Amino acid sequence: MSSTPRPAAPVSDPAGAFVAFHQLVVDDAELFALLQDSPTTDAFAALAVELGAARGLQFSGGDVRAALRTARRKEPRLSCADLTGWTPVAIASRPTGTQVEWCRLGDARFTEPFFEQTISKALRDPARLLFRRQTPLAALEALQDDPTALPPRGFIFHLSRCGSTLAAQVLAALPQNLVISEAPPLDQLLVAQRRDPGLTHARRLAQLRGLVRVLGRPRHRDERYLFIKFDSWHALELPLILEAFPDVPWVFLYRDPVEIMVAQHRQRGSQMVPGLVDPQRFDLDPAIVAQMSLDEYSARVLARISVAAAMHGQLGHGRLVNFTQLPAVLWESLGDFFGVAWTAGDLARMRRASLADAKTPSLAHADDRAAKQREAGAEIHRLVETWLREPHERLESLRSAQADAAEPASAFAASASSNSRIQSFTTQSITR
Repeated sequence: MSSTPRPAAPVSDPAGAFVAFHQLVVDDAELFALLQDSPTTDAFAALAVELGAARGLQFSGGDVRAALRTARRKEPRLSCADLTGWTPVAIASRPTGTQVEWCRLGDARFTEPFFEQTISKALRDPARLLFRRQTPLAALEALQDDPTALPPRGFIFHLSRCGSTLAAQVLAALPQNLVISEAPPLDQLLVAQRRDPGLTHARRLAQLRGLVRVLGRPRHRDERYLFIKFDSWHALELPLILEAFPDVPWVFLYRDPVEIMVAQHRQRGSQMVPGLVDPQRFDLDPAIVAQMSLDEYSARVLARISVAAAMHGQLGHGRLVNFTQLPAVLWESLGDFFGVAWTAGDLARMRRASLADAKTPSLAHADDRAAKQREAGAEIHRLVETWLREPHERLESLRSAQADAAEPASAFAASASSNSRIQSFTTQSITR
């Protein structure tokens, strides 16, 4: 065992004793470490009882198991002052206001394809599940200058089903990279901010900076570079994100819209199901959405994201990447773009990682472009021509201009005068 047990104030009943023990564990990283990674729930409960008794707190294994059952269906209720070593895993509206839920991840690395997969795996550990904590959203504002966090080295935006998970997995294959892939707290924060009309712009920026900073806390000494892959619809938030992080290079990945439409038709992402992501985030009237097919809705969502990428591309240090350039562009030029030098060993790791299926790494990657083109029916082709062909061609034009420019941002700036045509397409066509 670690440090000398810290006696707790006398508690007369077992339930109160466990509540007091819970608070001790939340406040004491060394005590938490003793309970972490128990092989079974029974072993965890027995150890908790032993550690509690050593601190004068008498409760039973049944009290521990009951608390675990409650923890699986209810949010944590304890708050705290010191957030060192904690990671935000969710942001939600509570009766007391918007709250941030925190978890001790220990040395867990974000190597799964998505952030929530790493968190789900971590929360299988009874200690991580039970001893979480919660703070008001405002706590993020005090963390925007967290000196322990890695500054972002690169942002990945994307149109969906166009290789962004592949890019994230290839980057995550290197131990020096901390890759946060579509973290729900980022979207939950943006939603919560939209619902608070009294929130000032300055505080909105501070909360976003604070969240990104704490997500970027390294848990391994090798981790030096932070990369964040956003949800596809966060391209609509580019002005806010780049105002918060004006010096961070970013890429926008996209693909032949026929292939994306086929992929979404096979298995729709949450943004393609009206209501899972608010249609009004895409400037779509819910009354009109109710009359659309799911495929038409998908096409309009993709069009809105594409147009946003083209319209806001002149902001910051951006670069467009077509799916056809993957994966080689990751090691051929994006390292320089992000200001990172890959070693020969790094390049070998990245190439090996690119051979696996991005979302199911146990499977081999397969080029499915031709199959998706064959699968596309007349309706998908019609929707692509109606809603997506012009935005796609605009992205291709901007990417071509980048290739001819010394600075990607200057290529965007040179093309800014023609963005009015794209904006007109957005307001007059996508939302009608």
